[in-house]
Amino acid sequence: MGLTIGVLLAACAAPTSAPQPKVQTGGASSGGASSHDARVVHIEMRYRIEAPGETDRARFLLLVPTTLPGRQTALSFEWILPPTHTYQRTGGIEAEWIFDDPKGSFELGCVLSLELHPSDLTHPPAAPETDPVVLDTYLRDEAFIEKHSPRVARAARELAPKNARGLTLLRPLFEGTLFELENHGFKRTERGANRALKMGGGDCTDFADVLVALCRARGLPARHIRGFLARPFGPKDTPKHSWAEVHLEGSGWVRVDPFLAKLEQATLTELPNDYIQLSCSRNEEVENFWRYWYWGDPVAVTETLDLGYGTWTETVTSLPRR
Repeated sequence: MGLTIGVLLAACAAPTSAPQPKVQTGGASSGGASSHDARVVHIEMRYRIEAPGETDRARFLLLVPTTLPGRQTALSFEWILPPTHTYQRTGGIEAEWIFDDPKGSFELGCVLSLELHPSDLTHPPAAPETDPVVLDTYLRDEAFIEKHSPRVARAARELAPKNARGLTLLRPLFEGTLFELENHGFKRTERGANRALKMGGGDCTDFADVLVALCRARGLPARHIRGFLARPFGPKDTPKHSWAEVHLEGSGWVRVDPFLAKLEQATLTELPNDYIQLSCSRNEEVENFWRYWYWGDPVAVTETLDLGYGTWTETVTSLPRR
């Protein structure tokens, strides 16, 4: 029997010696923000796997938050079911579970507490990135961040003065993103920067793609961030979110959120302290937060996500092969 993939909204990380998320057990908080600016969030990430048929094998990948200096500190962490492997990546951890001959119903995921630190232009990080190889990584053209497409390249050229640098360059590109795009609501089909500009809008993923692509087209390192917002959400919304980080010389990686700015819930320089980061790679094997594969009969996955502001749940069921 063949392999089938299930995905919920590009290279796989190399295996390591199964690192655990870094946990702060005492002393001062990680990062540059003072303790009175921080807040603590308790998170449950649960995934119920249903394998009612003759499934030969299943593989599940999950993005997991960890300690990131200046952004978030893991205060406690517990696996619901320990993973087969974990992979340390820039911006988070990828956990992998492999099941041979799975049967019935079982649950995996994690329960943790994070201390969130303010991180924006008002609260810049402590240490800028100085490795040119790392910075070059976030200048490349890639899927969904098509900096070389004529539409993106033209917008990047026209939105900011030719000699603009740093914040003087970022500001008009940020404002241009808000001008070019409207909120089209959540879209399951990803558009990417080029198509979002063509369609004149999108969701948070599209807003982040466009800003990142515009920045890269002008030589400003930028990256697409996936994570959660620890705040109330509506019945048709989700705590899952995408935003951007831009590297400014002298300041380092600065968090910016064009989508919340479009909703008038943030500005270029100031963001709410609601962000939980999982990943800073736009194209990876996990794709949107988690992914699964199965060999044999289909399996179903029910996600339950609780950040203290209500429970978000969704079930993904694979169709039998014909």
